[in-house]
Amino acid sequence: MDIKPIKNKRTTEIILEQIKSLIIDGQLVPGDKFLTESELTERFQVSRTSVREALAALSLTGILEIRQGEGIFVKSASPNSVIEPLSFILLLEKNQLQNILEVRKALEVEAAGLAAERRDEEDLAHLKSIVEQMEEDLPEAKRSEQLDLDFHLALARASKNPLLNRLMNTVQEIMGQTLQVTRALWMAATAGTTHRLFEEHCDIYGAIKSQDSEKARKLTYEHLQKVELELEKYRNDPK
Repeated sequence: MDIKPIKNKRTTEIILEQIKSLIIDGQLVPGDKFLTESELTERFQVSRTSVREALAALSLTGILEIRQGEGIFVKSASPNSVIEPLSFILLLEKNQLQNILEVRKALEVEAAGLAAERRDEEDLAHLKSIVEQMEEDLPEAKRSEQLDLDFHLALARASKNPLLNRLMNTVQEIMGQTLQVTRALWMAATAGTTHRLFEEHCDIYGAIKSQDSEKARKLTYEHLQKVELELEKYRNDPK
């Protein structure tokens, strides 16, 4: 295993870089038992404190797993190791609504296109069920917000891309925290909104069913664009 002694003030950072390089280069693979803390201290020729800091950081980000009494192991790749820090960043950005809306649109438009190409019969049945529930929910729209969320997350699952699916869930969670009250007030105050949203979801479902990926992307973009414009308008002037 190619580990070089470290003689630098940025000791912890360099330890992190070397360990990550070992994984990227294939010298370490998921499931491998890693060197002990003592062995790493000796190989790197650094203090045990620096090694502990690096191992703690790699454990926190999901790259390594420290098992008490067993040792240190390389973890299998998990989308959460990327998404959890992203979720924290988005939470810090939640007052910058436009940034989050743009990220949401980028993800959901592509999710719709991929869903049209890759959906199976189970995905189609799930989407159809949500659309039918939307129709049953009219005109009171007591479940509109949840059904809208369910529909777009179903598109992400139908994309058959687990990372895109996880990203969508993360962004939708942050969107819910930032827009829940505003969306409810807007829908309650604007006549015909719930029926229009139902029709737009029907159209998107139709494109997914016919496997027309370009139409699915176009309809999803137009749907989100209109929703976002209304939300922004109502958020800035809720009277």
